[in-house]
Amino acid sequence: MQRHWYRWWAGGFVALMILTGGAPIRAENWLPQAGTWETGIRTGYIWGLRKHAEMIPVNLRAGYTVFNGQWWLMPAGALEISAEPFASVIHSKRPHTDGSMELGLGLPVFTYYFDTGTRFAPFIEGGLGLLYTDLRGYSLGGHFSFMENIGVGASFFLNKNLAFTASWRYRHISNANLYEDNAGLDSGVILAGFSYFLPQ
Repeated sequence: MQRHWYRWWAGGFVALMILTGGAPIRAENWLPQAGTWETGIRTGYIWGLRKHAEMIPVNLRAGYTVFNGQWWLMPAGALEISAEPFASVIHSKRPHTDGSMELGLGLPVFTYYFDTGTRFAPFIEGGLGLLYTDLRGYSLGGHFSFMENIGVGASFFLNKNLAFTASWRYRHISNANLYEDNAGLDSGVILAGFSYFLPQ
């Protein structure tokens, strides 16, 4: 039975080589090339990891592909640096907090897309930012905070210029002791949306 299966597999492989002229099938590079600009929009859900606070964010994104990594230097892929202005509506069970909001800017945000030779491109990302929030009752100290993000995700390229993206991030905000209270707030972030890569 195993030999019968092997014959079918070997026969199919030979037929494929004949039909393609014996040439290797080359994977197409879907990743943005160095010098490509990106614009995008994402939304999702943010939840406090130790303190109950839920947020609905809308992130805008403007990015620039700095360079394309080669396998002999690092995993093949593309490095993008971007800015992410965002706004979030906050929902919390604590008194006087429901309906609060936050405004922020992620800058810089670094994203490294890994080249899989397919439309599917996993990535890692991380960055810093500034945040203004009127959220009260969490010992954040004041309205102004700093923000750090790190996360993973994936993009699926619908064509050369348009991709659907989903990601998960760990986010920490605190005021770096600018105020007497500085308890900070750690959150998980799920984002999904679309990116458009401008033709060069």
